[in-house]
Amino acid sequence: MQILFLAHRLPYPPDKGERIRAFEELRYLGERYQVDLFCFADSVQAAEQQKFLAAMCRYVHVEVLSRRSRFLRAATNLVSGRPISFGFFYSRSFERKVHEALYSHSYDAAFVYSSSMGQYIPRPAPVPVVVDFVDADSHKFQQYAASSHGVHAWFYRREASRVAREERSLGRLAAVSLAVTEHDARELQNSIGSGVRVEVVPNGVYVPEDRNTQPQDLSRLRPFLLFVGTISYPPNEDAVLYFADCILPLVRKTFPEMGFVVVGREPGRRVRALASRPGIVVTGSVPDPFLYFRNAEASVAPFRISQGFHNKIAESLAVGTPVIASRRAQAGIGLSEGEGLFVADTPDEFATTIARAVNPELRQELRQNVAAVREALNWNGRLDSMDRLLVQAVIDGKEATCELVARH
Repeated sequence: MQILFLAHRLPYPPDKGERIRAFEELRYLGERYQVDLFCFADSVQAAEQQKFLAAMCRYVHVEVLSRRSRFLRAATNLVSGRPISFGFFYSRSFERKVHEALYSHSYDAAFVYSSSMGQYIPRPAPVPVVVDFVDADSHKFQQYAASSHGVHAWFYRREASRVAREERSLGRLAAVSLAVTEHDARELQNSIGSGVRVEVVPNGVYVPEDRNTQPQDLSRLRPFLLFVGTISYPPNEDAVLYFADCILPLVRKTFPEMGFVVVGREPGRRVRALASRPGIVVTGSVPDPFLYFRNAEASVAPFRISQGFHNKIAESLAVGTPVIASRRAQAGIGLSEGEGLFVADTPDEFATTIARAVNPELRQELRQNVAAVREALNWNGRLDSMDRLLVQAVIDGKEATCELVARH
């Protein structure tokens, strides 16, 4: 089977949420089928990472979109009425390359990763289309609007409406629509409308081998609570600031020595400023966040804005470190409370729940059960359902073509 795979970002290295899922899907499909990858990179240096995907793909096309080009296209979409976020991932030359590939190769299916890449599929589509929406992006912008004011709230409401319109169009075009959680599937179902079913293919987790190479300075941070994520992502920044300002002071009434470590790339000015407070450490990007997971008393996920699967919650649980998450984040990961996952929302709830979770006996129990957690979150097991849906879409498409030929 031959597949055209479209992704809005080069899925390598798999070190953040959107790249992890795309990388694992590409790896899985590449082991079974012939896959051609078309995607974008932010720089020439980033585009060079495509060499690591050569073994997975028959062909890789990467187009570099400069920051200036992205913003110019986004501004054009603001005037035209299309989603501004889609403008960051649009290029006429890329569209031409995709169309050439679609009409010159005998693809059995096109796999579209994220709604913004649906703009490259012709209407009608020449092959069956499988769309991995990942998240319900329109609902994410609705959350942004609800937590904003003035022109920012107007902007996000506009974007939510425009993206929802594109989700409807793409969902009705697709032979199969995918989402990462039941929560996102329901929201997408509401956006797309009746007659289209959104299937759930949950994320998995990969945990590298523990080489017991703990840095010297990690022990001096203990005891600490941990947040891991790309800090420049607005919901992550909001969660970090919320925890530091509203929750940590309450935690320290019970645990005066408890620290807070923030791990992740691109922390902004407000998060960097937290490092001036006693017991708060902001690391920026680190080579191995699992060292921090393994040494933290617990991970925290106090999201007030949340959409999709939180990989870092799964990764923490997979090494036996408990997680205290908001209900929004817990709904996104699709796991029930228990087995190390605790749910809290208000600052008081977080402080009380952290006091319960920071328990050596619980940690010992969780670490004895990590093999079962990792098996439950295994990527291949979760992507098998994606494969079945893809194969069925191809079969249905061929049968429909045969019926059309027979009629004529």
